Amino acid sequence: MNLHELLDNNRSRFSWLVTFCIVLLVVLLLLISFIRTINQVERQVVEEYAQTWVRQLAQVHGLWIARFRPEQLEINLYQRDALSGEQKPLEVIRLAMSKAGWPKVTSNQQCRELWRDMVGAELSGQANAVTAAYKNQQCHYEFLGVAILIYDPQQGLMTKEWL
Repeated sequence: MNLHELLDNNRSRFSWLVTFCIVLLVVLLLLISFIRTINQVERQVVEEYAQTWVRQLAQVHGLWIARFRPEQLEINLYQRDALSGEQKPLEVIRLAMSKAGWPKVTSNQQCRELWRDMVGAELSGQANAVTAAYKNQQCHYEFLGVAILIYDPQQGLMTKEWL
């Protein structure tokens, strides 16, 4: 092997090494961007659930007032059938109401049921790990590692704490 071939071989290796480093850098940048996007999506999911909760809570409170402040509120929901276009009844939602007109809860189970009724989905079926706990006369819905949504049934407030 002469000097010229040796230099060509070294240039080839150096070129390959530079190319590998550039590709590795691009992959790392894409990975960082992907991780940031996942974090933003998780935060957006929490925001969407909080907004859904607040909208539903306002509707439930308005319905409670319209129905002359009952202790037990029954809500009949309907869904339009995609094929026939008919309105089909869904399961009736029954909520125990406080004197102030907000859904009442007194246990972990009632917190889970209220989540299902307000959001329309079971906690166990969520993409994020969400847990419900009844603490200090409030429902705490924790999106593990992201945020905690806290429902206060005395005031009808949903607050958000980022972790």
